[in-house]
Amino acid sequence: MIVHLFGDEIFVNTTIEILQKNNSKINKYIVLSNAKKLKHVSLTNNVLILNNSPYKIDFDLIFKDCKLLVIHYLTPTKLYILKNKPSNIKVLWSIWGADAYDHFQNKDIFEPLTLAVYKQNKFEYLKSSILYKIYHFLKYRVKTIKSELHLLKEIDFISTVLPNEFEIIKKEFDLNAKYIDFNYPVNKFSDDDLSIDLGNSILLGNSATLSNNHFDAFKIIKSIKKKIICPLSYGALGYKAYRKKVIIQGNDLFKENFQALENFLSRKDYEKILTSCNTMIMYHIRQQALGNIFMALYFGLRVFLNKKSVTYKYMIDKGIIILILKKMLN
Repeated sequence: MIVHLFGDEIFVNTTIEILQKNNSKINKYIVLSNAKKLKHVSLTNNVLILNNSPYKIDFDLIFKDCKLLVIHYLTPTKLYILKNKPSNIKVLWSIWGADAYDHFQNKDIFEPLTLAVYKQNKFEYLKSSILYKIYHFLKYRVKTIKSELHLLKEIDFISTVLPNEFEIIKKEFDLNAKYIDFNYPVNKFSDDDLSIDLGNSILLGNSATLSNNHFDAFKIIKSIKKKIICPLSYGALGYKAYRKKVIIQGNDLFKENFQALENFLSRKDYEKILTSCNTMIMYHIRQQALGNIFMALYFGLRVFLNKKSVTYKYMIDKGIIILILKKMLN
């Protein structure tokens, strides 16, 4: 039996659909959530919903008949499950991005202006304090991932969104895991006619996370007179405080041409926003927002990336036309 550990995330439905088509009998799907009603996962007939608290985990339900445990995005609760795994069970860590990069020792995923904001972030300071470490252990029954790196040695296989991330992550955590080519479906876009008249706006970033390097991208395009649309509906711990800074800076630089998207959008609504643009800017250095990038390319937008990013290097290797954000756009 292959046991999949998910959160209540948007990729889960399509992932289950594909796995069920290939072999429905060997897969068991578990969603960890404290919500009374799941927000994103709708295929609940095939899903076992377990409480996300480590104090309420039923290991028998997870490990019974399990031969391979697939951790889709590593969270503290999933780390606690890994810590209590029987030795005969193999583990695949399906890395999304933040579950690895947020725990790197060197924060070389930030451009200079964003790095300065990161260093002033009170939540990052809080996470390094003894009080937070005690809180984390009491809440999750494990230390922070940086203090539990030995548990990652229990992982046998790793899948990454981009193949060229594997060696970077393996080296960072000194792992012995092998690479598995597994990924999530990101190509289920609109079925409407593709003869779309794109708008003239620019979409910048995908979330209210520092790794978007918003402030550095703003500096490059500050002379632009086009509408700048900035998705900021979600992020990591303390994202609302960061979002506020981005909005203040965006309004200051672009005035009435700046639009912050603070609420979660359905796929259809996001597609409408996207096609009102003809340009997308994703200034991350780490892998991030790949589904958004593929969608933009599918609709025919110009996509500008950071030359340092693993995504840019992957796209160029595949022969995809990607532009480098380094000067004012026309």
